[in-house]
Amino acid sequence: MDQIKAHYDRFLLIVAGLLLGGVALFMAVQSSALRDEFVLPAVLTEGEKFAPDTSVEQLRSDRDNANRGQNWVDNKTPLFISRVYLLGEDGNLVDILEGDTELFPGIPNKWILEHNLDYTAKDLPEQDTDADGFTNLEEFRAKTNPQDANSTPPEWTKLRLVASKIDKLRTKFTDLPDGNLGRVSINTISPDNPTAISGSTQFYRPGDLINLAEPGPGGQQVLTPTRLKFDRAEMRREFNPTTNVEEEVPVIILRDTSDNQEIELRRGEVKDSPYSLATLRDTRTGKEWELRTGDDFEIPGGGGPYKLIDVSEEKAEIKQSGTGETHSIPRQAPPPSLFEGQ
Repeated sequence: MDQIKAHYDRFLLIVAGLLLGGVALFMAVQSSALRDEFVLPAVLTEGEKFAPDTSVEQLRSDRDNANRGQNWVDNKTPLFISRVYLLGEDGNLVDILEGDTELFPGIPNKWILEHNLDYTAKDLPEQDTDADGFTNLEEFRAKTNPQDANSTPPEWTKLRLVASKIDKLRTKFTDLPDGNLGRVSINTISPDNPTAISGSTQFYRPGDLINLAEPGPGGQQVLTPTRLKFDRAEMRREFNPTTNVEEEVPVIILRDTSDNQEIELRRGEVKDSPYSLATLRDTRTGKEWELRTGDDFEIPGGGGPYKLIDVSEEKAEIKQSGTGETHSIPRQAPPPSLFEGQ
């Protein structure tokens, strides 16, 4: 003890040296273990480029996408934007982005969304979003923009058939009054009295329109032009079963000016052709046209003229003279009854 007290300072230095040596030995052992567990990257020589850290680049990309408010796409739908669902009347949810259910049958949901229409409005098809006189449904059918008043469907799409009368025009080739093919005599038979010839015999040259001859209210004869035109007359050799020989037979050809169809009549023969009347109305302006098949008419600003070529109870067919295109005009739906739904 006396020696320790005498050499206290030296003793502390020895102890401190032993501790430092132990720590150094411990660190050497640990360093060897770490060297075995972690492989140091190869030392780059001067001029070599560092390989990009893909994890860092991905984090930066995600940060930028998040700052823009959308991306990180899942099945083409941004994760940061809520999907739109509507609750249908049947209680089921409708996915208006990718679902198969159309909110308004006949109009794709995609078209509604692309044109920023109010898909919650029950009368969306009947709405006129851009106030151009055409409904959203009409704009969709015409492939025009329902948000642009300068993008409109054709004017004829506003026409509706409001009245029609379907008759038969009966014609009879009577004779060749001059004995040649330059002039023929034809009688017409009124639809109101199909068993008798109406009015006097009329004479026609090639290119003349056939007139319906009928007695008027005061007894005088009234001639009404039809859509039939006397096109030509010709002689044909045909076998006559009565005489058992071939004979020269006069034949006249009438042409329907509405559809260019031909009707042939031999002398004394009677044939029918459609003879129809229609009333068309412009549902925007209220203007009406009373037309017979074959009549021409024009719609202001509508790219006409148009010709009425056929009429039925359900629709009328018109042809655009400039383009030759035909269009179907539906019958106007009757107004709802006052007692409807009661």
